[in-house]
Amino acid sequence: MNIQLSISMLVSDRMETLGKCLASLKPLLTELDSELIVVFTGKNEETLELIQQYTTHIIPFTWCDDFSKARNAGLKEAKGEWFLYLDDDEWFEDTREIIQFFKSGEYRRYQSAFYVVRNYLDFEGERFSDGDVGRMCRLTPETEFVFPIHENLIPFSEPCKKLTAFVHHFGYARKETYERKATKTSRNLPPLLEMYEENPNSPQCCMQISQEYRSVGEYDKAVEYCRRGLSLARNDELIYNYELWLQVNLPLLISYTGDLELALEEGERMLKHSRTLEAGSLHLSVTLTALCLKLKKYRKGLRYVRLYHEKLLYLLKHPEKAILQRAPGLTLDSAKKETVPVYMDGLFFAAEDKDFQTAKQILSWMPWEDENQMMPHYPRLEEWKNTFENQKDAILREYEHLKTSNSYVCIQKILFAEKQKRKQKAEELWRECAANCPPGFQWELFEIAVRNQFSLEALLDHMSPEAWNEYSETVTQRKEWAEMQAFYQKIMPLLKVRPFYERKLEQCFLEKLLTRELFEPAKLIELLKQYCTSICTDASFLYKEEVLAKPEAFALPTRYRFAAPLKDALRLIEAGKFIESFPLLKDALHIYPKMSGTVGQLLRYLEEEIQSPKQAVPEEFMLLGEQVKQVLRGLIDGGQWTEAYGVMGQLLSLLPDDLEILRMKQEILRQGAGIQNLY
Repeated sequence: MNIQLSISMLVSDRMETLGKCLASLKPLLTELDSELIVVFTGKNEETLELIQQYTTHIIPFTWCDDFSKARNAGLKEAKGEWFLYLDDDEWFEDTREIIQFFKSGEYRRYQSAFYVVRNYLDFEGERFSDGDVGRMCRLTPETEFVFPIHENLIPFSEPCKKLTAFVHHFGYARKETYERKATKTSRNLPPLLEMYEENPNSPQCCMQISQEYRSVGEYDKAVEYCRRGLSLARNDELIYNYELWLQVNLPLLISYTGDLELALEEGERMLKHSRTLEAGSLHLSVTLTALCLKLKKYRKGLRYVRLYHEKLLYLLKHPEKAILQRAPGLTLDSAKKETVPVYMDGLFFAAEDKDFQTAKQILSWMPWEDENQMMPHYPRLEEWKNTFENQKDAILREYEHLKTSNSYVCIQKILFAEKQKRKQKAEELWRECAANCPPGFQWELFEIAVRNQFSLEALLDHMSPEAWNEYSETVTQRKEWAEMQAFYQKIMPLLKVRPFYERKLEQCFLEKLLTRELFEPAKLIELLKQYCTSICTDASFLYKEEVLAKPEAFALPTRYRFAAPLKDALRLIEAGKFIESFPLLKDALHIYPKMSGTVGQLLRYLEEEIQSPKQAVPEEFMLLGEQVKQVLRGLIDGGQWTEAYGVMGQLLSLLPDDLEILRMKQEILRQGAGIQNLY
């Protein structure tokens, strides 16, 4: 009987992940002629019981701060044609690709294989990075693990298969949490330094020591050992992965010490060295581009952007070289993640140098069709355009030549056509973009449409009522009042075909109007009637009559619960029944604090109207005034400084002699001083 695959695990007492790890190996053990070997360093009987459900091949091992010795204990027992190893805090997402690799016989054509480790930086699984790891190889008498820390499996011979199967690994999340609590020490340094004393000619040991010093922020030491390791590595006939790491990281580590000029010089020397391969040049160009940006060496920076592009294309065309030219944290995939940032730096370099021919070329290199890759960088593209305001026309012109369906590029083409006064072309592009507009781009499209009075149908057809509500709230809040007034006058005629959307924007606009200005009584009542009518019209389409009759009971939206009693109060006021309106105004006051200042204006008007003896009820008015102040106190206690400022301004105009309001005003101004648009 032939064992195709030996799987070796190093297991401590991490019960929180061990079950997932073992369960993920079950398909391999079921579908393949394979064995599971466990090197057990723990003490927990419960852990042993769980392991024994999957294998009886358990090797007790007393931990000695040497990963290679522990791994070799498992390797020594392996009987398979191939060997695979992993830890107890990792588990495979899907092993079908590995199963097929062996079942099909494909494994016979290879000597080794990579699979992917997904390293998470938080326990929620939101931050992670993927890296190919060489943890599978053909088992030979020469196979062994070397180095006590960051152990390596050697020989790792060619040809090598790259698999997409991956394991989840939360070890870095645990390490990050630990390091936040720990002092600047490294538990790995003592054994590594001891190992270096025994073997001072090991470039790989120097690399690992440099990594550890970097992790604790001792960058001068990290540079020292990086230089030593690089010098030793150049004595080897072959170029190993540790030399690549040392080449790429030396200028980076020097930059961490603060000497950017020296870091740039060292990186440039490295590029010229005969032992620097394509992957080394690729990763070095990322560092050198960033250094040139900081040092404002724009023309030189463009040189390294071009070098990055050249080496990236080369390795994409020669994946067999990309697989071999790799080191810890330095793979083709990790370099590809820097594509847009590097090209973005190039755009800034080109604009600074007024080299728009190169800017046009760099724009053509951008992965526009990869929305996930591009999305985080649109703000920086906007920054590029706006930083060079006097060159904006030239920048927009460069987008004109791009062949892509990307929405951001389409908007830049619209803006260019608009500047060229080619309205028909701008409208054609606008309709094309609006019909396929992803979230995040509607803002700019609305602005363009309103400026040029394009029909909004194409955009609104793809916009949900919820998204429109959010847009209406946001645009009303963000625009300065004069700007919002002009915008409102232009957009409202375009919304006539969508009454629901028209009313939503009207409500937001009226709220901003009513909470920022004082009006004559007749105008105030007119605006409040318009506001209530708009809200109640919406509600009549959405809710049954019995629901509208008892808005509180059915927990309708705040605006309607506010507008319903206010509308009834306005009817009573128009009929001259001022006193009867007070309970309704009192109800409205507590429902929607944002509008309490407006209700206060109305109360002041009522006070003036009920000064005749038979209607005089100043005590009632003062009571309601106190309730408005209570609302203001609640906003202050809740830290809602912007809302509090609006209510306070209107309340102060009603009660100018009230010292408590003056004290509250000062608190609001002190606490809310940093809030944008407070005034």
